[in-house]
Amino acid sequence: MIVVADSGPLHYLILLELTELLPRFYGQVFVPDAVLQELTASKAPQPVREWLSKPPAWLRFQSVAPDQLDLVTDDLDLGEREAIALAHLLGADLILIDRNFGACRGPPPASAGNRHVGYSSHGSRKRIDRRP
Repeated sequence: MIVVADSGPLHYLILLELTELLPRFYGQVFVPDAVLQELTASKAPQPVREWLSKPPAWLRFQSVAPDQLDLVTDDLDLGEREAIALAHLLGADLILIDRNFGACRGPPPASAGNRHVGYSSHGSRKRIDRRP
């Protein structure tokens, strides 16, 4: 299973000391560079920064090319945009994100193919139908 995470879910799982759930449920989790920067910024809580100073082997960091961001609405912050773009790029089965996607309307790009992407929105799990 391919899973991509945005900063919100990781942030709270780290603070709640529940990150061990991620490899148990998903094996490995991919994180884009912008999310890593958000989680290690000086305004991030010290426990989050400390946890990321020695990331576990199951947490994989990957860059997203700027042209990949063209597929994602500008209404989101960079971390969210990179997480969505990375999920699309990797053909992810699931994206862990805590954003309400009311602003993300319209048909998915034709390149999305026949995929489903799940996300967490205010504690509930939803699925986005990615069929053209």
